[in-house]
Amino acid sequence: MDLAHGGGNFEQRAALRPPPVVLIPGLAMSFYVWLNLFTTIPYPGKIGLDYNTLGTDWMVFYGAIRSVLDGNAPLIFDGDRFTDFLNTTFAGWLSSPLEFRPWAYPPGFLLILLPFAPLGFFGSYVAFQIVTGALMVVALRASAGTSLSSRALLMVALACPASAINAIDGQAVFLVAALIVGGFGLLEQRPYLAGLVLGLLTFKPQFCILVPIALVAAGQWRALLTAGLSALAMMIASGLIFGWDLWLRWFPVILENLVSPNPKWTEYGRMWGHSVYTCAVLLGAPERLASLIQLLATLGAAVSVVIAFRSRLGTREKTAVFLAATVLAAPHSGPYDATLLVIATAFWLMAREAPLPLWCWTLAFMIWLVPMLSPPLLFPVGRIAPLLPVLLMALLLRPGVSALPGER
Repeated sequence: MDLAHGGGNFEQRAALRPPPVVLIPGLAMSFYVWLNLFTTIPYPGKIGLDYNTLGTDWMVFYGAIRSVLDGNAPLIFDGDRFTDFLNTTFAGWLSSPLEFRPWAYPPGFLLILLPFAPLGFFGSYVAFQIVTGALMVVALRASAGTSLSSRALLMVALACPASAINAIDGQAVFLVAALIVGGFGLLEQRPYLAGLVLGLLTFKPQFCILVPIALVAAGQWRALLTAGLSALAMMIASGLIFGWDLWLRWFPVILENLVSPNPKWTEYGRMWGHSVYTCAVLLGAPERLASLIQLLATLGAAVSVVIAFRSRLGTREKTAVFLAATVLAAPHSGPYDATLLVIATAFWLMAREAPLPLWCWTLAFMIWLVPMLSPPLLFPVGRIAPLLPVLLMALLLRPGVSALPGER
């Protein structure tokens, strides 16, 4: 967590090192969650939350691509049958049956999963985490420039508790982070390539809804065009490879869930996350009011992105605002998505003058601990988690924050 400026002297590096009161418990919590990963298969739930087994989310991804390749594509759009399929297929891996695990992603995601399908379940699970983690490392290295120790940034992103939970579940936040950080890092110098990268975020629609808003606010019309073409290319390629029937089935399912969400998905999926909607419901708001609060949070996130991308903020600060706004706006997010907040926090700390006051490190520590307070369904204190990205965006957008020398 040594967020030192790469070209600075020893005193600068020491000034930007977290104080022991933050560093020691932060590392201890990270070690604890990573230890949970290695004990999940032999002793699930013995030292922390019971994750059942490793890769339960990857079972959904792998089960979907295998079903499609095996000629049983309609299965993935029936949540109950698909869950039964997963419980039967992975009975030897699971310590208990999965409750409800539907496939809710667009068929374009299948293109990303296709190269991993021949590796088998465990091989593909490990390979996906390694490959997407490496892509995140490349993107963060490119973003570090000369104002931050890239080694420290990589350690923060890879070692945080959220990344450990991403690895436990077999989720895709490393890829999301790589596309966001890499795409916006390319925006000024290579807008066409930036758009192509950002367009790939459509594989998880909840994380791409703010992309066109950011590009329009920045006046990056070329990137906006290529982002649309990138998303369209994913759609066409998946239709040609897997059949257009997948898209014809997916659109009605998504529209139906928007109008009248599946109660099982709300109970076993959404309520186990920490979105604004989830936390509002857990704090006592009726479902309609919680949906309204989520909508207002999404609009607020969009406004923050517009302000950031029309400002004189540096690339990293704009990216940090986008990362925080994306987590806030997402109608569903999990503890692993806090990796995006950790990266945003690192970028925010980079923008501040050393020495950093204790309150900065305290806020960073609170964001670091978000996954430890998840799910809010079990840990009431976690229900205030959506306030953290709001606070982070406010600090990034406050008057006086601007690009550091040499960043642009």
